[in-house]
Amino acid sequence: MKQPVKLTAVGVGPGDPELITMKGVRAIRSAQLIFVPRSKSGEQSLALRIAEPWIDRTVQKIVELPLPMTRHTDQLRPAWQEAADRIAASFSEPGQPPHDPERRRDTTDSTDATSDLRAVYLLLGDPLLYGTFTYIWSELAERHPHVKIDIVPGVTSFAAGAARAQFVLSTTSDRVAILPASYETDVAQLRQLLADFDTVILMKVGRVLPRILSALAELDLIDRALYAERVGMPEERILLGQELHALQNQSRPYLSLLIVKRSSND
Repeated sequence: MKQPVKLTAVGVGPGDPELITMKGVRAIRSAQLIFVPRSKSGEQSLALRIAEPWIDRTVQKIVELPLPMTRHTDQLRPAWQEAADRIAASFSEPGQPPHDPERRRDTTDSTDATSDLRAVYLLLGDPLLYGTFTYIWSELAERHPHVKIDIVPGVTSFAAGAARAQFVLSTTSDRVAILPASYETDVAQLRQLLADFDTVILMKVGRVLPRILSALAELDLIDRALYAERVGMPEERILLGQELHALQNQSRPYLSLLIVKRSSND
């Protein structure tokens, strides 16, 4: 039976390195192995870019895990399995970075003492909200159960975006819904959601934004909407109310969201 090892999934937040939690920073700085997802198109890992200020490449090894940008399970499942196998294999590969006692002092009790090798998996936002890590975690549990998982939560893009725009998400007994945007694009769906919830948060809205804006205009709710993309990054863009008309007929980046609040007198 293989000796248990621990992998810590760290949510690095939406884009601003200062939004990584202190616990997340300690996990990153004490790791010898750093796993990061990367699209197979070759683009740099955004999670790695965000965490870069806390990484010392002279003593830490970066392992990129290529993942396809698709919804087809027949392509995704093999990629998740390959990533899980790569993670498990990396724990036993020779030539790992040497242990540095000074770095070990900057730790928390989240690291398992049964393994001298510390590893983190970096991802945008929070590890348990619409992230691919949950699928890799499932594959690790099935294929490599000796890899134990610890999770450090991260700041979500909608929380950071609302804070930047000073847009109140909820008060007292307000009901809030968080959904993937691609399934909520017509007037009837949005009308029902806003009948059931006081605030609706639509994630990854980029490609379907024109349809959603058209529906919001028909519902007369443009004035009660917030749009945000790449929150906390240098290319951040946040628009409120009538400013959203500037986005009509535009497809926006994948890392985008829309928050809508129904009228208080509904």
